[in-house]
Amino acid sequence: MTLQNLKGQIEHEALPDSYLVTGDEPALLEKAKRLFSSIIPVEDQEMNFSSYDFATAGLDDALADLTAPPFFGNHRVVMVTNPTFLAGGAKLSEGQEQALSTILDQPVPGNLLVIFAADLKLDKRKKLTKKILKQAEPLDLQRLNERQVRQAVQQLLTQRAFQIDPDAEQELLLRTQASYSRVLQELPKLLAYAADSRKITRQAVDDLVIKESTAQAFDLADLVLKGKRQAAIETYHDLVKNGEAPLRLNALLLGQFRLLLQVASLSGSDADAGKTLGVHPFRVKLARQSLRNYPLGKIREGFLKILDMEIQMKSKQVDPLFLFEQFMVNF
Repeated sequence: MTLQNLKGQIEHEALPDSYLVTGDEPALLEKAKRLFSSIIPVEDQEMNFSSYDFATAGLDDALADLTAPPFFGNHRVVMVTNPTFLAGGAKLSEGQEQALSTILDQPVPGNLLVIFAADLKLDKRKKLTKKILKQAEPLDLQRLNERQVRQAVQQLLTQRAFQIDPDAEQELLLRTQASYSRVLQELPKLLAYAADSRKITRQAVDDLVIKESTAQAFDLADLVLKGKRQAAIETYHDLVKNGEAPLRLNALLLGQFRLLLQVASLSGSDADAGKTLGVHPFRVKLARQSLRNYPLGKIREGFLKILDMEIQMKSKQVDPLFLFEQFMVNF
């Protein structure tokens, strides 16, 4: 089920008794929470809407709400976030598990249970998890791929009568690693900046959007592999000057080289490779583009030298900047 389906259910008041929300796209998860909240009129929310984080509040209050009918209204919505009792971690007491099982089988009319599991790895061996997976309406909000992010951006800008230059859009995706949630965070200031022209330019993206650390590591790795010694050293110096810890920077650089090696060993689509490696498909796409330009042996050599640099950073009192300069000279 999608968010559009959920909107339709709310509009037509065709709501099931329970939902299980999963996914790893923060912006979509927040939108889902707002939609569930909208079921209850604002003036009734104090009595008929509640949200509990299981990690801090437990489950007793949520169970109490779910066993009471709506207070002078048609619906009561009870949200439970961070339900680690469905994963391999926390356990419910026997009484709590029985109470929740009864609520699922015999819900109070008008009450709606919404479980936000987000990206928790559910333990499907658990009896209660199996029951919820079987009975709750699933709403899966997985991370959008690059094409979907582009479409969402274009739709949002069209609604506001704005345009974005192609090179600006590409740079925006690069700087945010094509994260839909990150793009949504950056768009308000870009829209404000372009309020007069109604067009977002590459210069605006360069000036206003900070690159994610993974994007910075990609740029640095690209300079290293191209043999642009001076530019790589200057970039490294600038990153450290701006507060990036040398060890973390080295780890990011090592991770980028490792990703190149891992992607080189995988076939299939960017999405499949991204799922296997646990990274956004956009990073796989960029890595595959890089692999067309650099010999695999050169990438392996760089990986081993960066690994050796990390060992030296941790075991010797050596200036990290000197180590990086030495690495670039030798590489």
